[in-house]
Amino acid sequence: MSAFPTLRTGAVAQYPLDLALRFQTQSVRFMDGSRQRFRLYGTGLRRWKIRLDLLDETELAAVAAFMEQQGTGVFSFTDPVSGNQAATCIISGQSYGAGASSEMDTNADIEIEEIA
Repeated sequence: MSAFPTLRTGAVAQYPLDLALRFQTQSVRFMDGSRQRFRLYGTGLRRWKIRLDLLDETELAAVAAFMEQQGTGVFSFTDPVSGNQAATCIISGQSYGAGASSEMDTNADIEIEEIA
């Protein structure tokens, strides 16, 4: 399984960083009209919106190559907040944007989602 590339600083993301937790529940309605709700996952699934600014050409090329190679596949990602490894992540909705305003001023926007 592949892993998201790190920057030359060793980080996988820069600040500001958007992190969201999502929980999914199942609701069962019984014949007597009562309901029971329960959580489908033991913990919340995380979603990161990563903005990478001021990348050099090699960093942007590594991110672009990873995105092209990865496609819709599953990869591992190190949570920038906790440092824990999330083993099953995908690119959310194939959301990826990259640009360059000058030679040493490139950026990329990526949304990564943890799946169960």
